Amino acid sequence: MNNFTNIEDLFNTIPVTKISVVGIKNKLLSTSPLNLEPRYDRVLNRYIDTKPFKILDAPGMLDDYYLNLLDWSVGDILSIGLSYSAYTFNYVKGDVNEIYTSEDFITSIKSNNNIVSIGLNTGKMIFYDLEIDKIVSYKRYHNTRIGSQSWNNNLLCSGDKTGKIVIQDIRSNEHEILLGHKQEVCGLEWSTDNKYIASGSNDNDIRIWYNNHTYKILKDHKSAVKALAWCPWKNGVLASGGGTKDKCIKLWDIYEGKKINETQVNSQVCTLNYISKYKELISSHGYVDNNIILWKASTMKEVISFGKHDNRVLHTALNPDSTILASAGGDENLKFWKISDKTKKVVKRASIGVR
Repeated sequence: MNNFTNIEDLFNTIPVTKISVVGIKNKLLSTSPLNLEPRYDRVLNRYIDTKPFKILDAPGMLDDYYLNLLDWSVGDILSIGLSYSAYTFNYVKGDVNEIYTSEDFITSIKSNNNIVSIGLNTGKMIFYDLEIDKIVSYKRYHNTRIGSQSWNNNLLCSGDKTGKIVIQDIRSNEHEILLGHKQEVCGLEWSTDNKYIASGSNDNDIRIWYNNHTYKILKDHKSAVKALAWCPWKNGVLASGGGTKDKCIKLWDIYEGKKINETQVNSQVCTLNYISKYKELISSHGYVDNNIILWKASTMKEVISFGKHDNRVLHTALNPDSTILASAGGDENLKFWKISDKTKKVVKRASIGVR
C-alpha cells in the first residue's frame, strides 16, 4: 500500500479565495465572561460560514446516487472511496493513506473504531485495521454491489443491488439475511439505541427491522430512499429523504408507523445528519440545487442554505464533535464546512490560517 506523507501527494488543495480564517469572526473571540442572550436567539444568530474553509481534489469520485463513499470516524479519520481505491485521511495530521486498491469499484465505505469496511461492486467486503495498517479479512455474503453499510459494535449491516441485507458478526462467520426489499438497498442506519435498523431502497420503501424481522414498512416516498437519520435525542424518530421524483424530507414515528412531518424541497435528497447540540437537521441535495440546507429539527424551518457544489452533493459526513461537515460529489471535490462552534476553548485566530 502507498503511504502519502503529504495530502498534496494525492489530493491537490484548491485555493479558496477571500478566506483567511477557518470560519471564525472577531465577535466570537470576545473575552466577555457571560453571554446573557437567550439560548434560542444565540442558536439563530450564531455564525455559520457559507464558504468552505478547505477544498480538496477527489479524483475518481463516482457520480452514482445509490453509493455511499464517505465516512468520518470517531478517531477523526475520514474514509473515502474513489473508483478502484479506498483512502483514509487523518484530518488532524493531514496524512493520506491508500488502504485498498483493486480492479473492482468501491461502492461503499464505513468505519467502526479502528476497522474500515469496504464494499465492492462484486459483492466482496474488505476489512482494514487502521491500528496495524493492514487488511485483516475478506468476506463475501453478497453477489452484487454493496451500496450501503451501517455498524453496531461488532455487527455490520450491509445492503446490495438485489435488495438483500446481511447482518454479520465480524468476530465470526455468523450472519443473518434479511429479505423484503424488491430493489437496491441504498440507505442503512442502525438506531441510536442499537435496537432497530432502517433500510431505504430503490423500491421507494423504508423498512424498519427488529430482531432480524420486518417491524414496520413506511410507504410514502415516490422515489428511491437513500437519506436516513435517526434523531439522537428522541428515540423512535426517523428522518428520510427521497430521490428526484420525490424531493421530500419526512419525519416518522416508527413505533406507530406514522409520518409526523413532511417538508417539500426543490431537489433530490442525498444525505441527512442530525446535530444534537442545536437540535438541527442538515440535508444535502442533488438535482437541481446541488446544495446543503440546515433545518431546525422541531419545526423543519430552514435556517440557512449553503454548500454549493458543481454536481450532486452525494455524500456528507460530520466530524466527531459535529462542528465540521465534509461533503463530496460528482464534481470530484471534497469540501469542508464550519457549521458549529466548538464546545471546548476556542483556538486563537493566529493559529488557524488557511494553508
